[in-house]
Amino acid sequence: MRLRLDFGLRRAIMGFNEWAVPGLGGAFFVRQLSWACMGLRLAQEMETSATPARIAEALEAMASWIVVRRGAQAETEPRVQGKRKFAGRNSLSFSDVATGGTYVTVPFRRSVTRALPGLNLCIREEARFSKLELTPAGIELAELAFASGQQSEGGARRWLKQWIQLEDKEAKNVQQVVKDALEPALASDAEKRLVLERVRADERRAVLATLLCTHTDAKLATESGRKSLLDGVHHAEHAARLATCFAFEDVRASALQAAQSIGGAIQGSAQEVRDLAARQDVAEAFDALGRECDAMRDGAAPGAPSDAVGFCQEQSHSRMLEERIASLAGRAPMLFSVIEGRIDQGVAYTGKPLVADDAYEVQETEVPQARGVPGPLLRFRRLLADAGALS
Repeated sequence: MRLRLDFGLRRAIMGFNEWAVPGLGGAFFVRQLSWACMGLRLAQEMETSATPARIAEALEAMASWIVVRRGAQAETEPRVQGKRKFAGRNSLSFSDVATGGTYVTVPFRRSVTRALPGLNLCIREEARFSKLELTPAGIELAELAFASGQQSEGGARRWLKQWIQLEDKEAKNVQQVVKDALEPALASDAEKRLVLERVRADERRAVLATLLCTHTDAKLATESGRKSLLDGVHHAEHAARLATCFAFEDVRASALQAAQSIGGAIQGSAQEVRDLAARQDVAEAFDALGRECDAMRDGAAPGAPSDAVGFCQEQSHSRMLEERIASLAGRAPMLFSVIEGRIDQGVAYTGKPLVADDAYEVQETEVPQARGVPGPLLRFRRLLADAGALS
Protein backbone atom coordinates (compact mmCIF):
# COMPACT_ATOMS: atom_id res chain seq x y z
CA MET A 1 0.00 0.00 0.00
CA ARG A 2 1.18 3.49 -0.78
CA LEU A 3 1.61 5.96 2.07
CA ARG A 4 -1.40 8.22 2.52
CA LEU A 5 -0.69 11.73 3.74
CA ASP A 6 -3.00 14.18 5.47
CA PHE A 7 -0.27 16.66 6.56
CA GLY A 8 -1.96 16.91 9.97
CA LEU A 9 -5.18 18.14 8.37
CA ARG A 10 -7.45 15.20 9.17
CA ARG A 11 -9.86 17.28 11.24
CA ALA A 12 -10.06 19.87 8.46
CA ILE A 13 -10.68 17.13 5.89
CA MET A 14 -13.59 15.86 7.97
CA GLY A 15 -15.02 19.36 8.17
CA PHE A 16 -14.75 19.92 4.44
CA ASN A 17 -16.41 16.55 3.80
CA GLU A 18 -19.50 17.87 5.58
CA TRP A 19 -19.29 21.15 3.69
CA ALA A 20 -19.23 19.44 0.30
CA VAL A 21 -22.09 16.95 0.79
CA PRO A 22 -23.89 17.62 4.09
CA GLY A 23 -24.82 14.49 6.01
CA LEU A 24 -23.16 11.99 3.67
CA GLY A 25 -20.32 10.95 5.95
CA GLY A 26 -18.34 8.20 4.24
CA ALA A 27 -21.27 6.40 2.59
CA PHE A 28 -20.73 5.39 -1.03
CA PHE A 29 -23.00 2.38 -1.65
CA VAL A 30 -26.46 1.26 -0.57
CA ARG A 31 -25.65 -1.93 1.30
CA GLN A 32 -23.06 -0.08 3.37
CA LEU A 33 -26.02 1.71 4.95
CA SER A 34 -28.16 -1.43 5.04
CA TRP A 35 -25.51 -3.46 6.89
CA ALA A 36 -25.21 -0.75 9.54
CA CYS A 37 -28.99 -0.53 10.05
CA MET A 38 -29.28 -4.33 10.13
CA GLY A 39 -26.58 -4.48 12.80
CA LEU A 40 -28.35 -1.93 14.96
CA ARG A 41 -31.67 -3.71 14.43
CA LEU A 42 -30.34 -7.15 15.39
CA ALA A 43 -28.66 -5.70 18.47
CA GLN A 44 -32.09 -4.41 19.58
CA GLU A 45 -33.71 -7.80 19.13
CA MET A 46 -31.09 -10.14 20.58
CA GLU A 47 -29.76 -10.91 24.03
CA THR A 48 -26.05 -10.82 23.36
CA SER A 49 -22.95 -9.23 24.82
CA ALA A 50 -21.84 -8.25 21.33
CA THR A 51 -22.08 -4.54 20.64
CA PRO A 52 -24.08 -3.17 17.70
CA ALA A 53 -20.77 -2.13 16.15
CA ARG A 54 -19.43 -5.70 16.30
CA ILE A 55 -22.63 -7.10 14.82
CA ALA A 56 -22.63 -4.59 11.97
CA GLU A 57 -18.97 -5.35 11.24
CA ALA A 58 -19.71 -9.07 11.29
CA LEU A 59 -22.48 -8.62 8.71
CA GLU A 60 -20.22 -6.78 6.31
CA ALA A 61 -17.45 -9.31 6.94
CA MET A 62 -19.83 -12.16 6.11
CA ALA A 63 -20.93 -10.33 2.96
CA SER A 64 -17.32 -9.78 1.95
CA TRP A 65 -16.36 -13.39 2.66
CA ILE A 66 -19.24 -14.63 0.49
CA VAL A 67 -18.01 -12.54 -2.44
CA VAL A 68 -14.31 -13.25 -1.89
CA ARG A 69 -14.97 -17.02 -2.02
CA ARG A 70 -15.86 -16.62 -5.68
CA GLY A 71 -12.29 -15.69 -6.47
CA ALA A 72 -11.51 -13.29 -9.30
CA GLN A 73 -14.88 -11.51 -9.04
CA ALA A 74 -13.86 -9.93 -5.74
CA GLU A 75 -10.67 -8.35 -7.07
CA THR A 76 -12.50 -5.53 -8.83
CA GLU A 77 -15.32 -5.19 -6.27
CA PRO A 78 -14.70 -2.05 -4.13
CA ARG A 79 -17.72 -2.80 -1.95
CA VAL A 80 -16.03 -5.69 -0.12
CA GLN A 81 -12.94 -5.89 2.07
CA GLY A 82 -10.77 -8.58 3.61
CA LYS A 83 -9.70 -9.91 0.22
CA ARG A 84 -6.29 -10.96 1.50
CA LYS A 85 -7.45 -12.24 4.89
CA PHE A 86 -10.39 -14.19 3.47
CA ALA A 87 -8.46 -15.75 0.58
CA GLY A 88 -8.56 -19.53 0.99
CA ARG A 89 -10.71 -19.36 4.13
CA ASN A 90 -13.40 -22.05 3.95
CA SER A 91 -15.49 -21.03 6.98
CA LEU A 92 -16.27 -18.00 9.11
CA SER A 93 -17.64 -17.74 12.64
CA PHE A 94 -18.99 -14.67 14.41
CA SER A 95 -16.23 -14.91 17.02
CA ASP A 96 -13.62 -14.81 14.23
CA VAL A 97 -14.81 -11.33 13.34
CA ALA A 98 -15.78 -10.12 16.83
CA THR A 99 -12.42 -10.91 18.39
CA GLY A 100 -10.50 -9.21 15.61
CA GLY A 101 -7.65 -10.36 13.41
CA THR A 102 -9.82 -12.00 10.77
CA TYR A 103 -11.40 -8.92 9.24
CA VAL A 104 -10.01 -5.47 8.43
CA THR A 105 -9.18 -2.82 11.02
CA VAL A 106 -11.10 -0.05 9.21
CA PRO A 107 -14.56 -1.47 8.45
CA PHE A 108 -17.18 0.19 6.25
CA ARG A 109 -19.27 0.61 9.40
CA ARG A 110 -17.01 3.36 10.71
CA SER A 111 -17.61 5.45 7.61
CA VAL A 112 -21.38 5.59 8.12
CA THR A 113 -21.46 6.56 11.80
CA ARG A 114 -22.04 10.14 10.68
CA ALA A 115 -24.07 9.28 7.58
CA LEU A 116 -26.85 7.44 9.46
CA PRO A 117 -28.04 10.52 11.39
CA GLY A 118 -27.12 12.75 8.44
CA LEU A 119 -29.56 10.82 6.23
CA ASN A 120 -32.09 10.56 9.09
CA LEU A 121 -31.66 6.80 9.37
CA CYS A 122 -30.70 7.34 13.02
CA ILE A 123 -32.13 9.83 15.50
CA ARG A 124 -29.09 11.88 16.45
CA GLU A 125 -25.36 12.02 15.86
CA GLU A 126 -23.24 10.07 18.33
CA ALA A 127 -19.49 9.75 18.74
CA ARG A 128 -19.79 5.95 18.92
CA PHE A 129 -21.68 3.78 16.45
CA SER A 130 -23.12 1.56 19.17
CA LYS A 131 -24.89 4.55 20.72
CA LEU A 132 -26.90 5.24 17.56
CA GLU A 133 -30.67 4.71 17.61
CA LEU A 134 -32.60 3.91 14.43
CA THR A 135 -35.38 6.14 13.14
CA PRO A 136 -38.44 4.59 11.44
CA ALA A 137 -36.61 5.06 8.13
CA GLY A 138 -33.54 3.23 9.48
CA ILE A 139 -35.71 0.37 10.73
CA GLU A 140 -37.40 0.22 7.33
CA LEU A 141 -34.05 0.01 5.51
CA ALA A 142 -32.95 -2.87 7.74
CA GLU A 143 -36.25 -4.68 7.21
CA LEU A 144 -36.06 -4.22 3.44
CA ALA A 145 -32.61 -5.81 3.42
CA PHE A 146 -33.77 -8.72 5.58
CA ALA A 147 -36.77 -9.14 3.26
CA SER A 148 -34.44 -9.62 0.30
CA GLY A 149 -33.91 -13.15 1.58
CA GLN A 150 -37.35 -14.32 2.68
CA GLN A 151 -37.85 -17.27 0.32
CA SER A 152 -37.66 -19.81 3.14
CA GLU A 153 -39.06 -20.00 6.65
CA GLY A 154 -37.25 -17.67 9.02
CA GLY A 155 -35.27 -16.07 6.21
CA ALA A 156 -31.97 -14.31 6.58
CA ARG A 157 -32.78 -12.78 9.98
CA ARG A 158 -33.14 -16.19 11.65
CA TRP A 159 -29.94 -17.55 10.07
CA LEU A 160 -27.92 -14.49 11.09
CA LYS A 161 -29.24 -14.54 14.66
CA GLN A 162 -28.18 -18.17 15.05
CA TRP A 163 -24.78 -17.41 13.56
CA ILE A 164 -24.27 -14.57 16.06
CA GLN A 165 -25.58 -16.51 19.09
CA LEU A 166 -23.52 -19.61 18.30
CA GLU A 167 -20.36 -17.51 18.27
CA ASP A 168 -17.88 -20.27 17.51
CA LYS A 169 -19.99 -22.11 14.93
CA GLU A 170 -18.14 -22.10 11.63
CA ALA A 171 -20.43 -21.12 8.74
CA LYS A 172 -19.40 -23.00 5.61
CA ASN A 173 -22.45 -23.24 3.35
CA VAL A 174 -24.38 -19.99 3.43
CA GLN A 175 -28.03 -20.10 2.42
CA GLN A 176 -29.08 -18.15 -0.66
CA VAL A 177 -31.48 -16.07 1.43
CA VAL A 178 -28.51 -14.79 3.43
CA LYS A 179 -26.57 -13.99 0.28
CA ASP A 180 -29.58 -12.06 -1.05
CA ALA A 181 -29.78 -10.04 2.16
CA LEU A 182 -26.07 -9.25 2.44
CA GLU A 183 -24.26 -9.12 -0.89
CA PRO A 184 -23.51 -5.54 -1.96
CA ALA A 185 -24.52 -6.15 -5.57
CA LEU A 186 -27.94 -7.49 -4.54
CA ALA A 187 -29.43 -4.42 -2.85
CA SER A 188 -33.15 -4.46 -3.62
CA ASP A 189 -34.97 -1.79 -5.58
CA ALA A 190 -36.85 -0.92 -2.39
CA GLU A 191 -33.59 -0.32 -0.50
CA LYS A 192 -32.33 1.87 -3.31
CA ARG A 193 -35.54 3.90 -3.40
CA LEU A 194 -35.43 4.51 0.33
CA VAL A 195 -31.78 5.58 0.27
CA LEU A 196 -32.47 7.98 -2.60
CA GLU A 197 -35.47 9.34 -0.71
CA ARG A 198 -33.28 10.05 2.31
CA VAL A 199 -30.57 11.59 0.11
CA ARG A 200 -33.03 13.95 -1.56
CA ALA A 201 -34.68 14.93 1.72
CA ASP A 202 -32.04 17.63 2.08
CA GLU A 203 -32.38 20.31 -0.63
CA ARG A 204 -28.62 20.80 -0.90
CA ARG A 205 -28.02 17.11 -1.56
CA ALA A 206 -31.00 16.92 -3.92
CA VAL A 207 -29.68 19.76 -6.08
CA LEU A 208 -26.17 18.30 -6.04
CA ALA A 209 -27.52 14.88 -7.05
CA THR A 210 -29.21 16.43 -10.08
CA LEU A 211 -26.07 18.35 -11.06
CA LEU A 212 -23.88 15.24 -10.85
CA CYS A 213 -26.00 13.65 -13.57
CA THR A 214 -24.54 16.13 -16.05
CA HIS A 215 -21.14 16.84 -14.49
CA THR A 216 -18.67 13.97 -14.87
CA ASP A 217 -15.55 13.68 -12.74
CA ALA A 218 -13.50 14.72 -15.75
CA LYS A 219 -15.65 17.82 -16.19
CA LEU A 220 -15.40 18.72 -12.51
CA ALA A 221 -11.61 18.56 -12.78
CA THR A 222 -11.73 21.59 -15.13
CA GLU A 223 -12.27 25.24 -14.19
CA SER A 224 -15.29 25.51 -16.48
CA GLY A 225 -16.81 22.35 -15.04
CA ARG A 226 -16.39 23.59 -11.48
CA LYS A 227 -17.94 26.94 -12.35
CA SER A 228 -20.88 25.23 -14.06
CA LEU A 229 -21.52 23.07 -11.00
CA LEU A 230 -21.23 25.97 -8.56
CA ASP A 231 -23.52 28.15 -10.69
CA GLY A 232 -26.16 25.42 -10.46
CA VAL A 233 -26.10 25.25 -6.64
CA HIS A 234 -29.14 27.19 -5.38
CA HIS A 235 -28.08 27.55 -1.76
CA ALA A 236 -25.60 30.48 -1.59
CA GLU A 237 -23.81 29.27 1.54
CA HIS A 238 -23.46 25.77 0.13
CA ALA A 239 -22.06 27.16 -3.14
CA ALA A 240 -19.47 29.21 -1.24
CA ARG A 241 -18.50 26.22 0.88
CA LEU A 242 -18.26 23.95 -2.16
CA ALA A 243 -15.97 26.48 -3.86
CA THR A 244 -13.75 26.39 -0.75
CA CYS A 245 -13.73 22.58 -0.88
CA PHE A 246 -12.47 22.69 -4.47
CA ALA A 247 -9.79 25.20 -3.46
CA PHE A 248 -8.74 22.98 -0.57
CA GLU A 249 -8.49 20.03 -2.96
CA ASP A 250 -6.09 22.08 -5.09
CA VAL A 251 -4.03 22.85 -2.00
CA ARG A 252 -3.85 19.16 -1.05
CA ALA A 253 -2.87 18.12 -4.58
CA SER A 254 -0.12 20.75 -4.67
CA ALA A 255 1.07 19.74 -1.19
CA LEU A 256 1.42 16.14 -2.37
CA GLN A 257 3.38 17.28 -5.41
CA ALA A 258 5.65 19.40 -3.23
CA ALA A 259 6.24 16.47 -0.87
CA GLN A 260 6.91 14.26 -3.88
CA SER A 261 9.57 16.71 -5.07
CA ILE A 262 11.31 16.47 -1.69
CA GLY A 263 11.03 12.68 -1.78
CA GLY A 264 12.65 12.51 -5.20
CA ALA A 265 15.48 14.78 -4.14
CA ILE A 266 16.42 12.69 -1.09
CA GLN A 267 16.13 9.31 -2.81
CA GLY A 268 19.91 9.03 -3.01
CA SER A 269 20.89 10.66 0.26
CA ALA A 270 19.83 13.19 2.88
CA GLN A 271 19.82 16.82 1.76
CA GLU A 272 20.26 20.20 3.40
CA VAL A 273 17.08 22.27 3.27
CA ARG A 274 18.98 25.14 1.62
CA ASP A 275 20.14 22.78 -1.13
CA LEU A 276 16.58 21.57 -1.68
CA ALA A 277 15.42 25.18 -2.02
CA ALA A 278 18.00 25.67 -4.78
CA ARG A 279 16.59 22.79 -6.88
CA GLN A 280 14.34 23.94 -9.71
CA ASP A 281 11.82 21.09 -9.38
CA VAL A 282 11.39 21.69 -5.65
CA ALA A 283 11.12 25.47 -6.05
CA GLU A 284 8.50 25.10 -8.81
CA ALA A 285 6.45 22.65 -6.77
CA PHE A 286 6.43 24.95 -3.75
CA ASP A 287 5.67 27.96 -5.95
CA ALA A 288 2.51 26.17 -7.14
CA LEU A 289 1.64 25.23 -3.56
CA GLY A 290 2.05 28.83 -2.45
CA ARG A 291 -0.28 30.08 -5.18
CA GLU A 292 -2.99 27.59 -4.25
CA CYS A 293 -2.64 28.37 -0.54
CA ASP A 294 -2.87 32.11 -1.10
CA ALA A 295 -5.92 31.67 -3.33
CA MET A 296 -7.70 29.51 -0.78
CA ARG A 297 -6.85 31.75 2.15
CA ASP A 298 -8.13 34.83 0.34
CA GLY A 299 -11.34 33.22 -0.92
CA ALA A 300 -12.31 30.81 1.87
CA ALA A 301 -15.94 30.86 2.96
CA PRO A 302 -16.65 32.05 6.54
CA GLY A 303 -16.06 29.34 9.12
CA ALA A 304 -13.44 27.40 7.16
CA PRO A 305 -11.55 24.96 9.43
CA SER A 306 -8.77 26.82 11.20
CA ASP A 307 -6.32 23.98 10.59
CA ALA A 308 -6.68 24.43 6.83
CA VAL A 309 -6.38 28.22 7.03
CA GLY A 310 -3.30 27.84 9.22
CA PHE A 311 -1.70 25.46 6.72
CA CYS A 312 -2.29 27.99 3.94
CA GLN A 313 -0.66 30.73 6.01
CA GLU A 314 2.25 28.41 6.71
CA GLN A 315 2.77 27.74 2.98
CA SER A 316 2.05 31.28 1.77
CA HIS A 317 4.43 33.00 -0.63
CA SER A 318 5.05 35.52 2.14
CA ARG A 319 7.14 32.89 3.97
CA MET A 320 10.75 31.96 3.11
CA LEU A 321 11.06 28.92 0.84
CA GLU A 322 13.47 27.07 3.13
CA GLU A 323 11.10 27.53 6.03
CA ARG A 324 8.17 26.22 3.97
CA ILE A 325 10.11 23.14 2.84
CA ALA A 326 11.10 22.22 6.39
CA SER A 327 7.56 22.87 7.62
CA LEU A 328 5.91 20.62 5.02
CA ALA A 329 8.43 17.82 5.62
CA GLY A 330 7.74 18.12 9.34
CA ARG A 331 4.05 17.48 8.66
CA ALA A 332 4.90 14.06 7.25
CA PRO A 333 7.10 12.51 9.97
CA MET A 334 6.63 8.96 8.70
CA LEU A 335 7.92 9.98 5.28
CA PHE A 336 10.64 12.49 6.19
CA SER A 337 13.12 12.90 9.03
CA VAL A 338 13.95 16.58 9.65
CA ILE A 339 16.97 17.10 11.88
CA GLU A 340 19.07 20.27 12.17
CA GLY A 341 18.32 21.61 8.72
CA ARG A 342 18.65 18.27 6.93
CA ILE A 343 15.87 16.13 5.48
CA ASP A 344 16.32 12.37 5.24
CA GLN A 345 14.08 9.40 4.50
CA GLY A 346 11.60 8.51 7.23
CA VAL A 347 10.66 5.02 8.39
CA ALA A 348 7.80 4.74 5.86
CA TYR A 349 9.67 6.20 2.89
CA THR A 350 9.32 3.98 -0.19
CA GLY A 351 9.80 6.32 -3.14
CA LYS A 352 6.36 5.38 -4.46
CA PRO A 353 3.81 8.02 -5.57
CA LEU A 354 2.01 9.57 -2.60
CA VAL A 355 -1.73 9.46 -2.01
CA ALA A 356 -3.91 12.10 -0.38
CA ASP A 357 -5.53 10.66 2.73
CA ASP A 358 -9.30 10.66 2.88
CA ALA A 359 -10.67 10.65 6.39
CA TYR A 360 -13.41 8.24 5.29
CA GLU A 361 -11.71 6.19 2.58
CA VAL A 362 -11.35 2.54 3.48
CA GLN A 363 -7.66 1.70 3.46
CA GLU A 364 -7.93 -1.55 1.53
CA THR A 365 -9.90 0.00 -1.33
CA GLU A 366 -7.71 1.74 -3.89
CA VAL A 367 -10.14 3.76 -6.02
CA PRO A 368 -8.43 6.13 -8.48
CA GLN A 369 -8.93 9.70 -7.29
CA ALA A 370 -9.93 12.29 -9.89
CA ARG A 371 -7.41 15.10 -9.41
CA GLY A 372 -9.01 18.29 -8.22
CA VAL A 373 -12.37 16.74 -7.28
CA PRO A 374 -13.26 16.59 -3.56
CA GLY A 375 -13.58 13.05 -2.24
CA PRO A 376 -17.13 13.59 -0.91
CA LEU A 377 -18.37 14.36 -4.44
CA LEU A 378 -16.75 11.19 -5.75
CA ARG A 379 -18.35 9.13 -2.99
CA PHE A 380 -21.73 10.80 -3.55
CA ARG A 381 -21.58 9.94 -7.24
CA ARG A 382 -20.78 6.31 -6.41
CA LEU A 383 -23.72 6.14 -3.99
CA LEU A 384 -26.07 7.65 -6.57
CA ALA A 385 -24.82 5.23 -9.22
CA ASP A 386 -25.25 2.25 -6.89
CA ALA A 387 -28.80 3.38 -6.15
CA GLY A 388 -29.57 3.68 -9.86
CA ALA A 389 -29.97 7.45 -9.87
CA LEU A 390 -27.41 8.11 -12.62
CA SER A 391 -28.59 5.52 -15.16
